[in-house]
Amino acid sequence: MGTGDIAELFKVRPSDLTKLAKNNGDKFPFSEVYHTIVEGMQERGHGENKMPIWGDYFMADALQDRGVSPGEAMEIAAGRILSLVYYLESIQQ
Repeated sequence: MGTGDIAELFKVRPSDLTKLAKNNGDKFPFSEVYHTIVEGMQERGHGENKMPIWGDYFMADALQDRGVSPGEAMEIAAGRILSLVYYLESIQQ
């Protein structure tokens, strides 16, 4: 909800991710959320603290920890990202 214990430490308050659908005409922006997780945001929202590009993180994690091929790592990363997007969709208020 953007009001956690460390929210006050950010220059820009974290977004309330339970309101993504409400802020988008009551429709969860599935594709936009997916692409934001994969590619990151174009503008920095938290001053000097960079939000990780989770697509890159999930790919690197799969390659390093599982010893799989790049193609398999892409599939693992895509599955993790989809799980995260479905979770965000499930917490909409």
